[in-house]
Amino acid sequence: MATSLRLMAEQNAFAVEERNNRHKERAKQIQEEMDDRNMQRNTSDYTPMSKVYFDRKKREIMARRELFTSNYNPTMADDDDDYKL
Repeated sequence: MATSLRLMAEQNAFAVEERNNRHKERAKQIQEEMDDRNMQRNTSDYTPMSKVYFDRKKREIMARRELFTSNYNPTMADDDDDYKL
């Protein structure tokens, strides 16, 4: 009887761990999908404040994805990209 209870407890622990792993993977997938949408967002028609917000989000995403480097130089400079709040 004790052995079967121990086995049930181990199975329950395994099931909980699997559920938690699935949850973490789904949360990661959702975050990646949101990041992809934000990276594709064209901010050229946004208000200056919104543009700054989404451009900052893009930089955060790049840093999280380890694509951002300290010597980053945009290939096409646009004077309108430098909004000051």
